[in-house]
Amino acid sequence: MSAILRSPGSTKQVITMAIPIFGQIHLASFLIPASAGVTKFRTLNKAMRILAVLCLFACLDVILQVLLSMRNVKNYFISDYYRVIETSFLCAVFYYSVAPKGVRDVLRGLGIIFAVIWGADVIWFNSHDQISSGMAMISRAFVLAMSLIALQATLRDERSNLVERPIFWVAMGAILYSSGTLLLVGLSNQLLALGQSYFVAAWHINWTLLIIANLFYTKGMLCKSQA
Repeated sequence: MSAILRSPGSTKQVITMAIPIFGQIHLASFLIPASAGVTKFRTLNKAMRILAVLCLFACLDVILQVLLSMRNVKNYFISDYYRVIETSFLCAVFYYSVAPKGVRDVLRGLGIIFAVIWGADVIWFNSHDQISSGMAMISRAFVLAMSLIALQATLRDERSNLVERPIFWVAMGAILYSSGTLLLVGLSNQLLALGQSYFVAAWHINWTLLIIANLFYTKGMLCKSQA
């Protein structure tokens, strides 16, 4: 759910630019699931409450990124720390949304493994002077794997109509965004090196997928059935 809205540039220079109209629409889209989560919080189940809190963190993430970039301050460290929040919270959403203990154990294991990898990267490898492309790809791969596992478990559970279940929409949103941006995020630094026009053009794809994902998350929290 996180993206660079106004990039401060590469490791050697700062690239400043106005936020494109579509980028502004993308930014506004984060308010939709956050508002739905706050409005419906009392009626949501545990998994969707965790998603609602994540949506609030997502709003804070993009706001801080924009504010820092407006001051020409590199904002990569925000994405670095939001990445572990997003992956951990989505792992918890999926964990509390599926019934089989074996599936839960796998999700818990994936969450722990990612936390260890992220911690090691922050301590020994990461530099906040540039986008952590490696961790960006790893986080998207983990979210994609967890989403597919949760979706498969949901498909096997026939207690209710699939499209009426919140986890279906959340998993589909996460799968769409993660699979669509896995390569794009991994090539962020290379796109920056080519120039801001290439970077912005590529991130229009990212913005589109994030808008759709935010709408899917909103649909999940608005589902009548919270089973």
